[in-house]
Formats: sequence, C-alpha cells, structure tokens
Amino acid sequence: MNINKSMKSAAALAVAASMLVVTACGSTSGSGSGDAAAPADGKVKLTFTGWVPGIEEAVDLWNKENPDIQVEFKRIASDARKNYSTQIDAGTSGDILQMPAFDMVDYVIDGQIQDISQYVSDDKDLFTDGAWSTAVLGDGIYGVPQDSAPTAFMYRKDIFEKYGVEVPKTWDEYLDAARKLHAADPNVYIAAFTPNDTAPFETDFLQYGGSWFETDGDSWKVTLDSEANQKVAERYQTLLDEGLVKPVEIFTPEFWTAVNNGEIASFNYLAWFTTILKENAPDLSGKWAISQAISDDGNGPWSDDGGGINVVTKNCKYPERAAKFIVWLNSDPDSLEVLIGKGGLFPAAKAGFESEAMSAPSDYFSGQPIYDEFIKSANNLNSDGGINGPAITAGQTALQEEFAKVVNGDETFKEALTNAAAKLKKAAADKGLNVK
Repeated sequence: MNINKSMKSAAALAVAASMLVVTACGSTSGSGSGDAAAPADGKVKLTFTGWVPGIEEAVDLWNKENPDIQVEFKRIASDARKNYSTQIDAGTSGDILQMPAFDMVDYVIDGQIQDISQYVSDDKDLFTDGAWSTAVLGDGIYGVPQDSAPTAFMYRKDIFEKYGVEVPKTWDEYLDAARKLHAADPNVYIAAFTPNDTAPFETDFLQYGGSWFETDGDSWKVTLDSEANQKVAERYQTLLDEGLVKPVEIFTPEFWTAVNNGEIASFNYLAWFTTILKENAPDLSGKWAISQAISDDGNGPWSDDGGGINVVTKNCKYPERAAKFIVWLNSDPDSLEVLIGKGGLFPAAKAGFESEAMSAPSDYFSGQPIYDEFIKSANNLNSDGGINGPAITAGQTALQEEFAKVVNGDETFKEALTNAAAKLKKAAADKGLNVK
C-alpha cells in the first residue's frame, strides 16, 4: 500500500468527516437498520445506472443466479451522471449508481447516498487497499470500488513507423516526437487537446504529486493552480502554441473522425479508453500498440486517475441486498471476466489480476496483452498527490470552461488554472465548508 498517499487521504477524510457534522445534519446517509420488508412474492427489484460497456452481461449472470434479487440495468452516457443529484432528491434515481470516485464526497456531504459499512466491511480484503480507500469517508463506507485508472501510452504503430519516429518514454522525447510527426505530415498530431475532458490534464498533474485539494488543519485548501499543476500547464502551452495537438472535444463525431482518419497518433491515457477506442475505430485494428506511460525520466512515477465506485442512494429500500450485489459485481471471477474483457476496466478487486482477460493478447493492439503496461503504471504511482474533496465536478466544469478560452486564444493555460481554482474555491465554500 502507498503509505504517504494513505496518510494524506486519511487527513482529507478526517476534514470531510468533521464537516459532515455541520453539513449533513438530518441527512439519511447513515447506516440505517437494514432492508425494508420484501414484497409478498419475496422478490426484490433493484435498479442500477451506469455506463460500463458490456456490463449487462454481468447483470444477467447475477439475475440467473439470484431469482429473488433482480437487478435492472439502465445505461447512460457518463456525462449524464451530472443529473444524479437532482434525480436522487426527486426520488427518480436508480437504487445503485456508478460514479467516479472523486464525486462521492459531495454525495456524502449532501446526505444522498447510504453508509453501507454494516454490509460490506468484511469484504475489504477482496479489493486492493488503494481502491477500497476511495469508498471510505471518515468512519463510513459509502460504496464498493469498481475499477482503477492507471495510464499507458496508446499509439498508432503504423504512423510512427511510417515516419521513422521513435516511441517516446520521456516528456522531452514526447515533444520531439510531436514535432517530427507534424513536420512529416501537417495533418498528423501527436495527440488531441480535448477542452471538454479534464482527465488527461489530471492524469499528468497527478504524476507530479498535484491535486485538486490539500488539507490544512480543519480546512480544505484548493491546489488546482499549484506549482505541480502549473508545470503541466507549461507543457500544454508549448504543444498548443506550436500546433502539435489537435483541439477537438472528446467523444464527439469530429473527434472520432479525426481518430479514424489518422490525424491523432497517440493517447497517454487511462485503461478504460482501450475499449472505447476499439468500439469507435474498429477499422484501425492491428494499427495501434501500447507502450509505457510517459514520464520525466522514462521510469515513472506514473498516475492513476481514481477509477469508479458503485454507491447505494438514500432512496434504496433494500441497501443490504444492493450492497450484496455490488460486492458480487466487482469481485466475483465470472463478473470480473465481463468487466475486464468486455468493459475494458482495470479491476479494483484482487481476483481481477488472476483473470484470463488481463493476460489475453489483443488483436486490436498488435497482438499485445494490453494490461501489462497499465499494471506497470499501477505499481509505480506518485505517492504525494491525488486527494479528492468537495465540489470536484464543479472544478472540472470550471476547468473545461477555462480550457475553451485557451483554445480560443483568450487566455493561457496558467491563467486558466488560476481562474478555475477561484471557481472551485467558491463552489466548495458555497457548500458551507471552510476553504482556503
């Protein structure tokens, strides 16, 4: 386990827990007294909302084995999770929700999800320590980890070979490769700059020990414009100023057109993106390969952008049964084969590392077993950053707004960080929290 990160996370959780006394009075996020009485026929129905590719197959396995606890899965786009809070308060949300781990703090503070400690505390050892910690806040356990998100370098092997460009391992080599590729073909960019997606930027600043927040006594301290994060901003500014990255919003038709046309030569990105790439650029099978993630000296440390968890909303009448399902979903070997093989998730459960899907070669990625490099990243993470906190979604929205201004030439990346940090501070303070 990463001791430094664990100590910092513990400090952050202590701050959050102390604030729950003030901000969550009267909430329904406590552990409760168990499930409501089942219907007369003894069969309970649960609804589950998420977006993992192929997860319906795992849900079907559960339903076949558990006739008295049936789960109905509702697929949404990941961005639609921004409606969760409104849906919970309106009583129209799913019983179980998939969400990024960094979203959880706000839902706990607002009393919108349940503490399921009494149902899942004995299941801790099924998961890696780092993944399990993402579902813990103070003395409560507010979900079950689904996946983590280490990085690797996904690149168009054919394009790099065509122009005789070496696959980079360091950031200096990355900049050199970007210049060579674009000089060889002005229509080729080493990467996309996606102003509507903060994950690439987060991934890079986590590598340097950056974070959204630090803790200062009983306060949160916004660190979005810290020195570590500004270092990443400088590199992004160079790439954008020299025209080496293609500005395009991720997951749009324009984005996938650029990918399929060979305009974007690489992604230094997260494990789950491998499946999204295969689904949206199937004709490029065999043209992609995977190498280790980029770092300053080529030997890491690298980063993990948090992964996801499944939570039980305050509206769920059967939290014990819901907890039983999400533990099974994310730790059972048969379910993990689906989550890894079909969903492209990097597992949070220890059993996932024994999955055949983790070592299976991928025709799409030139016959490589694609998870080797992600495991390499997961085993060498920066220990100094990564604290989540309140209002992260608001912070991401602010950063997206500022990145759009950068693309338009209205401000620099450094100015974007400063402005987004101010918006994040206000959003956290508006929740009644002590923020510096």
